[in-house]
Amino acid sequence: MKWYIKIILLFFLSSLSPSIFAAGALDHFEIVLWKEEAKAGEALDVTISAVDKNDEILTDYTGDILVFSESDSEAEFPDDLSTNSYSFLTANEGSVKFENAVKFNNPGVQDIYVYDLNDENILGVAEVTIIEDQKISNADIKIVSPENGVTIGKNVFLVSGTTQKNHQVRIAINSEQDLFTTSNSDGVFEKEIEWLQEWANTIQAFILDADNEKIGESEIVEIKINSNAPVFKSITVDPAGEVSAESEIKIQVVSTTGLREVQVIINDVITKLEEWANGIYTATTIAPKDPGEYGVDIILKDDFAHETREREVETLTIVPGVPLESGDVKVVEEPKEEAPAPKTQELDLSIKDIKVVELKTRSVVTWAELPDARSYNVYKKSADGKIELLENVKKPRFEIAITWDVVRYEDFAIKAVGQTSSGQVVQWDLSEMTQVKTGPELYIFMFLMAMLLSSWIFFMRKNQA
Repeated sequence: MKWYIKIILLFFLSSLSPSIFAAGALDHFEIVLWKEEAKAGEALDVTISAVDKNDEILTDYTGDILVFSESDSEAEFPDDLSTNSYSFLTANEGSVKFENAVKFNNPGVQDIYVYDLNDENILGVAEVTIIEDQKISNADIKIVSPENGVTIGKNVFLVSGTTQKNHQVRIAINSEQDLFTTSNSDGVFEKEIEWLQEWANTIQAFILDADNEKIGESEIVEIKINSNAPVFKSITVDPAGEVSAESEIKIQVVSTTGLREVQVIINDVITKLEEWANGIYTATTIAPKDPGEYGVDIILKDDFAHETREREVETLTIVPGVPLESGDVKVVEEPKEEAPAPKTQELDLSIKDIKVVELKTRSVVTWAELPDARSYNVYKKSADGKIELLENVKKPRFEIAITWDVVRYEDFAIKAVGQTSSGQVVQWDLSEMTQVKTGPELYIFMFLMAMLLSSWIFFMRKNQA
């Protein structure tokens, strides 16, 4: 059948285009397969050149050729050779390369023949050894992350693992949803997983062959998803109503059970609450010194980096302390010296030696540690000029992420918090504002410098030319 097709094509195409070459100019075709050995089904590049008897390429050859394999009737010729014929163009200059042009599907020594359609005595032949592609079975595949048994604090994360390189990988989620990815040249695969159900989930990876058949599977990884932020339920302040300045206040917050940290902020003073019973957190603090109204803010944090902030969940009305009265009897006492106010000068709470270290992904702010400080408040200056409390830290160190996505903070300040020998909590003055890099200005600068350098090189080359 293949010889019949060849004869028909020779007859048909030769009747359409008579040879334009002088007799003897075209001697044969040189065929290069670029490989001496290949696997069955592997796509091979083919270069075909029209040459004379001295093996010199005829750059003006524009004839028609027939391309086929006598040895492998199942050989595939995709793209430009799909009809087993080709017409040389002037732009080819007598030689043309076809990428991924032929696939041999049977093992053994296989050939490619090229005939000139105007003269079947002018031909070329090339051979290649095809070996049977031994299919892999029981291929290794392993999920590296996440680890089995972990609990993840969000329902979007990256699954990664290792397997055979350059293979398709199917990832089954809860045996219901299939996601696909491909391992790279190092055998590493990654796929972002999202919208997992709360609590228990299973993940398993499968490696597939060229026919999408499973040739290996990983162990099943079981994980739990807890993407719920802590929930604020209620707050109780004792005493309620008007509170005397600098008096003792008992606070109780009801929230999610087992939180890592519960904090109450009153007049920039942070008080940490402890879990007294399931979901009930308590603490005792001191009312502000100056009369007025003060909002009570809370911060709830769990072990999965979830955080809930609630502002002014309660309002304290601070009034001056009232002296005791006993009926209508007025007690007259001898004048006494007024007790001196707690000496804050006995504490050294001045922030010194502020330093900023800019790393690739974050800026680190440090300052000299103060023995008299029990903690430090870190503030930022917002775009409208307001000074806002960011966080209370125990160590003289604070990190700010450098990202493209979040609101950029530029000016930061620190205030030391201490406690006098009488138990009074005091705060010192704010430090001077320190500018900290929180955005990608460095990368923008490098980009602009690269653009200027490229422009200068172009200008110099143009002048030299």
